[in-house]
Amino acid sequence: MNKILLTTLFSGYNYGSSLQTFATKSIIEELGCECELVARKSIVKGRDIRLGKLFTILWRTLLTVDTKTLKAYKSSYQKTLIGDSVKRFTEFEEKYLQPKRMGWSELKKEAKDSVACVAGSDQLWDPTTLYVDPMYYLRFAPKDKRISFATSMGHDFVAKYNEKRLRKWISEVKHLSVREDSGVKLIKELCGREALHLLDPTLLLNGETWIKKLEIQKQNNKYILAYFLDAPSQQAKCCINNLKKKYQCDVIAIPYEHEDMSYATKVVPTGPLEFLSLVDNAVAVVTDSFHGTAFSINLHTPFFVFDRNYGTAHSQSSRVISLLKKVGLIERYEPSEEANTEINLDFTHSDEILTAEREIAKRYLQESVMSCRKK
Repeated sequence: MNKILLTTLFSGYNYGSSLQTFATKSIIEELGCECELVARKSIVKGRDIRLGKLFTILWRTLLTVDTKTLKAYKSSYQKTLIGDSVKRFTEFEEKYLQPKRMGWSELKKEAKDSVACVAGSDQLWDPTTLYVDPMYYLRFAPKDKRISFATSMGHDFVAKYNEKRLRKWISEVKHLSVREDSGVKLIKELCGREALHLLDPTLLLNGETWIKKLEIQKQNNKYILAYFLDAPSQQAKCCINNLKKKYQCDVIAIPYEHEDMSYATKVVPTGPLEFLSLVDNAVAVVTDSFHGTAFSINLHTPFFVFDRNYGTAHSQSSRVISLLKKVGLIERYEPSEEANTEINLDFTHSDEILTAEREIAKRYLQESVMSCRKK
């Protein structure tokens, strides 16, 4: 018995979700274990859509009148990726992630036959969600085999309607670690337990490792990468236009075409591999994405990050702010107009911090798995 089950968000055609899943699998495999990515069966390919989940979301919306969250769900499913991006995500999933989709009884059997079960990262424990998924809290696994690995909560508060369930389910995860300092605080307040603050899994592989593992090539094109999950704010557009004028280069926009694309020179279809290449080879990255920020830091690409509080249910800035504070780059968040074209960025200090944090995270995972193995 040398298998570890991993449950995390990798569907929805999101670069960060796909790549953090790849990183977590890689880190688990470094322990000498087989890592099996598990998921529930979905009625729509590429999405996590189940009838029970949909009914729960609808019922809770009626009870809570949380129209902002419902609009966010609707918006996320209505967005259309550029060109053949979906095909590129599918190819990446089939080649690198290879998920095994199963029912609840199958999950329980797999968990019983495994060394440990890991839940990790990417807003898995969103405290504002209208559907609290038992799979992501490892309810299918024996209590002494449950490991939370850099699990993201994504917000700095818990919705009233989720307090009771989250308190119970998080309390019953044996080994606790989260991805934001706000998550540490929330769990302490909610459960009275201490959770370790770890790096996002994408940062646990250094830039060189990413380039080598996924065979990313250097390009000679000169461009600014605009990566926005929601329509960029006026402040963000101003930053893009200032960079475009100063460095006389194109602006490539991914992954969606928003209503106003006047800031972009072109839009290109992009899967996880192309995303990595675009970040690595850009003159600068302007983004509202946590993983756009994380990969810019990891690949030593100058970047500017803006809040994504528009078009979503609740502010998602806590994750980005937590990361930037940790690596000493908070000045890259919502920069002033005077500072938003400065691309001379020294990553020496952030590299030192990331190197030390990688050791902490890998040691935590190794010790947690050893504890599960002993049981």
